[in-house]
Order: sequence, then structure tokens, then C-alpha cells
Amino acid sequence: MDYQKLNNALKDSCERESREFYRAIQDVERTQEEKLLTIIGDNELTLFGRRSKFEGVKSVEDFRSAVPITTYEDYEDYVTQIADGKENVLTRDKVLMLEPTSGSTSPSKFIPYTDSLKREFQQGIFPWLYDLLTNRPNVAKGSFYWSITPVTHKQERTSGGIPIGFGNDGDYFTEQQQRLIAQLSAVPFDVAKIQDIDEFRKQTLSYLVGNTELSFISVWNPTFLSLLLRPIDKPESLWPNLSLISAWADGNASFYVDELRRLFPNTEIQGKGLIATEGFVSFPLVDHAGSALSVNSHFFEFRDLDNKDNVRLAHELETGKEYEVVLTTGGGFYRYNLEDVVSVMGFKNQCPLVKFVGRNNNISDLFGEKLNEYHVSRAVSEAIRRTSLNPSFFMVAPEKIGDAPAYVLFIESDEHFDANSVVEDLDSKLQDNYHYRYCRKLGQLEKPKIFLIDKSSEKSASDIYLEENQARGKKIGNVKPATLSSQFGWSRKFKGRYVN
Repeated sequence: MDYQKLNNALKDSCERESREFYRAIQDVERTQEEKLLTIIGDNELTLFGRRSKFEGVKSVEDFRSAVPITTYEDYEDYVTQIADGKENVLTRDKVLMLEPTSGSTSPSKFIPYTDSLKREFQQGIFPWLYDLLTNRPNVAKGSFYWSITPVTHKQERTSGGIPIGFGNDGDYFTEQQQRLIAQLSAVPFDVAKIQDIDEFRKQTLSYLVGNTELSFISVWNPTFLSLLLRPIDKPESLWPNLSLISAWADGNASFYVDELRRLFPNTEIQGKGLIATEGFVSFPLVDHAGSALSVNSHFFEFRDLDNKDNVRLAHELETGKEYEVVLTTGGGFYRYNLEDVVSVMGFKNQCPLVKFVGRNNNISDLFGEKLNEYHVSRAVSEAIRRTSLNPSFFMVAPEKIGDAPAYVLFIESDEHFDANSVVEDLDSKLQDNYHYRYCRKLGQLEKPKIFLIDKSSEKSASDIYLEENQARGKKIGNVKPATLSSQFGWSRKFKGRYVN
């Protein structure tokens, strides 16, 4: 197989979008305004466009006056109409399918996908691939393992005949690119049809072990790869030409990517940037800190964490500050608060370079304490790092133990540590949240506990966490590491004991 030739063809197919990106970052303000006005003009006569008076929107300020910042709940009625088969609801484009994802206030959200939204994703994916294949030429010398998500159930349709979920992970690419990737892939796409997870992993691993020319691995969750490779001792030795692994590396994933570095000490690991079901926010550039805002994908706004009324445009961001990301997309979500927090690392020409910090919408609220994952993640990280612990898994969730519930730090580690010290530190950091502190004073919440997960058990904590999420309908390859769960009962899922 002439992998170099195939990779060169794949790179060439991404060149146009790469050139467009580099033109765009010379004048981000103009690029973004043109993007917004195109979206508004295309959807002026939709149900949402008529209600929001899009015909009067001639500028960014007009748009911001016409449409408030929104959340998924603002779209539920529109999505229901789309699911029932009604057209011209949020977009003029026909809705190709509804992609399910987890919600913060509802069990599931259904995101409309259109041709326009697909092209917007490509405006981020293709410049990333072109940059990677250009600046890391060894990646192009061998085969790929592009994470294939197993299909855990048959594809369903809504009452109006709209497909639910992508047919396969290659749908983001053009037909030509899909043919190239199929030839480059070390694992046949048909493996995704295996519904039994153990058999899926067995078959995937068999194909990977049999392909010694592997040069590039792309997965979402780093634990997906480390768990897949657990039966192999020193996996790096199997693929001497492996040049780069692409995986989530920011936010909560930063703790789990360390395991990949241990397994592949001589292989470069590149973070993914920020990609959500609703939109494509940023992509990495070789040898740059942070990920480039995908300015040709959507119209972006950024809500200042210190002042929620201060909403900035892409060209107005400040290095070192943190913001919530707000999207307007060709999929029909307008001024949609993604509730992902990014930190601005710097700029590439006029393009912000951002780093994903955490989510602001994953909340646990039993008595009004309103703990959010962004705060909890920082509190846990500081408490753990003070002890020099390097756990293979950790998560905070509520449990009913004594007279009142307590938040429990579930941790998987075989290292010795002072549990009481970690608890005191964690409780102190959580009490930076006034509402949590008040609940503790009232006795509604007990002091945090630590549940030490048995590392010698047959299944690791990450295995169990992934399986539980899969049982709730999530794609196992797309499950993001989480520091906070609002659900009780994890002490019955994990094997282990309380240590304080």
C-alpha cells in the first residue's frame, strides 16, 4: 500500500480550506461579520428567523439586539417540530439528521445537522489535517487508526422520518476523503457494526496489532485508547513508525492523557482543540500553544466569566482571560451558549489561540449548593496535586452515607496518601462557593468523603464509567472525562471502600 501517496491526496483535498483559514485570520472582525450575515440571510424566512425579525438584521449589533443568548431549552419546541417532519423551522437547509448528546437540564439533547453545519465542521477539520500532514511529514508515511465508534443500537428515526445519529464517523468528510481514509485505515469501518463492546475491542486490537505500518492514531477520549491497549505490554514497540496521537488533552482529559504518555514515551501527543456536538470551536496548529479559533466555521461570541453582561467578539478577546463560548451556526442555533469555558493563550495573526478549561453547565444541586464542574475540577486538581498523587481515575459525586448526603471523591490509585488532608483541602476549596458553604453550615451536606476504588478489580474505574455512560445511550468513543457527576449510586458501581 502506498500510504504516502494516499496521505498526500488527503492533504491536497484539504488545501482550499487551509488557504481560506489563513486569509481569514488576517481580518477576523470582517470574517466573522460576513459569516454572521451569511447565516442570517440564509435563514431569514425560517420560523425562527421571522420570529426574531432577521429581515432587519444588517450588522452584528442588530443581531445582538434581536436575539438574546440562548440555551438548548430555547430550541426544544423547534426541534420537536423538526422531528415531526416540519421544514424551514430553524434553517432553510433540510435537516439531515438529529445527533443526540447529553443535556445539563434534560437527559438528552438532539442537535439538528444540515449541509451548512457539516461544511462548517469541515472548515475546522480540513485546516487541521492540512497543517498536521504538512508540518509532521512522518504522519503521512503510514496507516491511520481513526477511532471508530461502535454502534450500540440500530439507527432510529423520528416520527417525521428524520434519522437519529450519524450513520458513521466518516460523515464529516467528503466522499473522496472517505474513500482515501478507508484505504489508510488500519481498522475496517465495518468493525463499528459490532455491538458487543468486548468483541469490538478484541477485533479492533487484532487489526491494529496486525498493522505494523501505523503512523497516526486519532481518538477522542484518551482512556478509550489506554483501555483498548491494556492487554498489550509496551504497545509503542508494535508500531515503530507511530509518529503522533491525537486525543483530548485539555480540561479533565489532561489527567488521563498522562497514561498515553506513559504508554508512548517517544510519540508526540497533540490535543484535539474544542469540538462539541453543536459546533466546531478550535483546532490545534503544530508548534503553537492553544488551539486556533475556527473563525470560518461559525459566528463566535465570548461571555466574560467575571461579568456575564460583557460579551465580546473574537477580535476583542484578551490574552489570559477566560470566557464562555457562544455560537451561531448553520445548524440553526443562534447565540447558543455552549457553556464551555476557554482560556485565551495568545494569537496567530488576529486569530485567538484558546485552551479548553472546563464546562460551566455540569451542575450538581441537591440543596441549592449549585456546584459546577468547572469549580469542582479546579478544587480536586489542587487537592490532588498537593499530595503528588497521580490517580488513574477520579470523580466527585453525591452519596447518602450518614444523616445527610456528602460529596464523595471517587479515586483510583495504588499510591499511599493522606485522605484526611485531601478531604480538608477539597472541602475548603469547595466552600469558595458561597451556596455550598451555606449548605455545609446548615448541616444539609456532610464533609466530603473519599472512596478508594480497588485497582486490582477485574474492571478499571474508567471501564465502569464508560460502560455506565454507554448504558445511558452515549457513544463509548465520545464519552468525555468528567470530574463531577450529579447522580447517586456510584459507590455501588465501583468496587472499593471509604477511607475517611
